[in-house]
Amino acid sequence: MNRLLLQHLVLQQRSALQHSAIVIAVMLSLVSMPATAMCRDRDAWAASDELALRFFREAQVFKQAKVLKVHHPSGRKEVASYIQNGEKRYSIFNLVGPDCVAVYRKRTRQND
Repeated sequence: MNRLLLQHLVLQQRSALQHSAIVIAVMLSLVSMPATAMCRDRDAWAASDELALRFFREAQVFKQAKVLKVHHPSGRKEVASYIQNGEKRYSIFNLVGPDCVAVYRKRTRQND
């Protein structure tokens, strides 16, 4: 009788542990999901280059833009665009949000 009772208790504990493990796994998967969708890198490059080109009348991109940093958990990306206007070259840094809208941050001139 005692042996049967002990086996029954062990089975109940295993069932409770399995249930707890499932609950924890579901909670962790929900926590790891981003709250908003991030802007893809290619879209972030395009948004940054478009904003950077608006600062000049006759300018062109001389090097592909680069995502320098992704800010977590906001999902904003710091993107560098490389623009040439005549003989002068500029690095323009923008923040691109999860909705792919770029916001100007700073500009540096190269080879001065």
